[in-house]
Amino acid sequence: MIIGIVVMLILALTFVLFFGQARKRILQQQMQAQQAELAHQQSLLFSTILTQEAERERIAKELHDEIGSKLNVILLNLHRLNKVTKKSTEVAPITTEMHSLINTTLATTRRISYDLLPPTLVNFGLLEAIKELVDNYQKTDSIDIVLEICQDETPTIDAIVGLNIYRVLQELMNNTMKYAAAQQITIKLWFSPIQLKLEYRDNGKGFDLQNKQLKKGLGLQNIKSRMQMIQGVANFQTAVGEGVFVSLKAAPRE
Repeated sequence: MIIGIVVMLILALTFVLFFGQARKRILQQQMQAQQAELAHQQSLLFSTILTQEAERERIAKELHDEIGSKLNVILLNLHRLNKVTKKSTEVAPITTEMHSLINTTLATTRRISYDLLPPTLVNFGLLEAIKELVDNYQKTDSIDIVLEICQDETPTIDAIVGLNIYRVLQELMNNTMKYAAAQQITIKLWFSPIQLKLEYRDNGKGFDLQNKQLKKGLGLQNIKSRMQMIQGVANFQTAVGEGVFVSLKAAPRE
């Protein structure tokens, strides 16, 4: 009987150990599958962002080089036509109206091209592009924007790092303008050779961070993905009625 009991205990213990190991392996496989799926989704999202930026650059160049230049040619020919027909009371009002329409279209083309690929960002870097972005929003007189810049020295920032930080800030400011009903935005920037840090705050109505549909509409996942692309991090703090605070950290160079 003793031997039988011992054998049964050994068998039971073996079964328990086997079941535990099997369960552990299943959990590990599930975790690996989830991590693989997450990595795949992240890869797809990164690819989508890169494709969007490439398409933005292409459209911006076509707007500037093709449509903008052709509109300028039309405008020059319209000036020539004005000189020829300036005494005509029938043609003059038409050419004046066309002149105004072309100028408006040119301004719209430049604005769209700028939004797609800011030339200041390409030619002068992130800091100047942010200053210009803030100035453009300030001109609307609809919100007060405070920009504070701290830097040990002017760091060399990779183009891809600068582009993604700029796009994130642009997204945050657009969200504030569209949804927050805020009176003020505060942006603080710290530049150093080893870290780029940005803090963004508005005093708007805030939102519920647990609301997945709202987060999707605000593009928060897109913001986090852009930061992950440059090995950076984005932290959000907000609640209904308490405004929005966002902290971004990244290395100036990938």
